Formats: sequence, C-alpha cells, structure tokens
Amino acid sequence: MPTKTFFNLSLEKQKKLIEAGEREFSRVDFSESSINRIIQDAKISRGSFYMYFTDKEDLYFYILEKYIVKLYRELLNKIEECQGDFIQAFELLHEKIIDSCLKEQGTTLFKNVFLSLRFSTEQKMKLKPPKDVIRKNDQEILSHIDKNIYCYQGEEELLDAFSLVMLITMSSVAYTLMNPTESNREKENYHRRLEIIRFGVLRRESRDA
Repeated sequence: MPTKTFFNLSLEKQKKLIEAGEREFSRVDFSESSINRIIQDAKISRGSFYMYFTDKEDLYFYILEKYIVKLYRELLNKIEECQGDFIQAFELLHEKIIDSCLKEQGTTLFKNVFLSLRFSTEQKMKLKPPKDVIRKNDQEILSHIDKNIYCYQGEEELLDAFSLVMLITMSSVAYTLMNPTESNREKENYHRRLEIIRFGVLRRESRDA
C-alpha cells in the first residue's frame, strides 16, 4: 500500500505517478518492468518514489487492486443486465476480457495482470482468495442475484456456486492469454464447464432418489 506521504500529494500528482506505473506495466510484464522508466515518465526522483511506495511490487499491487475493484463493479453491472443471472454475467465478462486483450495490438495492463500473477512474491501471498473477497461483499452480491432462478439450499451454497464460476472464469482467461492460439477451443471448454454448473451432471430422477 502507498505511504501516507503519497496520499498527502495532490490528486493530480498521485494520478501522474499511477498512470506512469500503468503505462509501464502495460508495456511489459512485471519481471521486465523498470522503476527507472516509471520515475522518468512521472518526472519524479528515485528517492521520491521510495517515499511513496516500498518497491515496484508495492506500486503494482496497488494498481492491481484498483483494477480488481473496477472489474468487480463491471461484473455487478452485467449481473443487472442479465436480470440477476450471474452465470450469464460471467460469460459476458469473460468474452469482453478475452476480446479486449487478444484484439489489442500492444500489450495491455489487463493481460499482464493475468500473466504476471505467475511470479512468486510476498505481496501475492497477501492477496485474499476470491472466496474471501466474495464473503466481504456477500450481501451486495446477493442483492444483485435473482435467487428465484437457482436451485440452492441457503445463501452459503449460492455464494459457493458464485465462487466456483468466478474461479473457472479466471482460470479460463489466464489459460487463453497464455495460449492465444487455443482461444476458440478454450472458449468451448469454458462454456461446457459453465453448462455443467448450470444444469448439473445427475439426471433428475437420480437427484430425486
């Protein structure tokens, strides 16, 4: 997280540094990113940078958290568009992310977010797993879902289903970005997995037995 010194900066100066970081992390993946290029772009000294952030990982994960919040809000909007069907909402979000990343001529920050999460870092270990993030916002999520279209026993089970769809979606996006030539096949695999969740694998008579 940024230091208090960073938050004492004017919003314009904060924005300038964050945008410089976004451009650098969009241009190359994390392992190849450079603090020198970031500070040159932001027009600040190296000493000033370390007054605001511990290191480039600190800046990277601050930017990453901002994108996660943005993505979360977009998901909620899509659930509303889909009249409370979160499975369909994840499908639409999955398609938008893939299309945006694969059609972009240059490297994008969003693409690098998924690819760079492969590296090992203490900051990565501090990130809360998706299920914990969901639990923190469970009531907000549930307020957007049409509970009448799902078969479940208690809200905990419904949130587990939401977590499962989220993990499948994240895994599919990451796989596609690492294997772009297999995007069509992975898209089919992704939809098949969602269909299994939506309809289950047991025949109705078996479930009712």
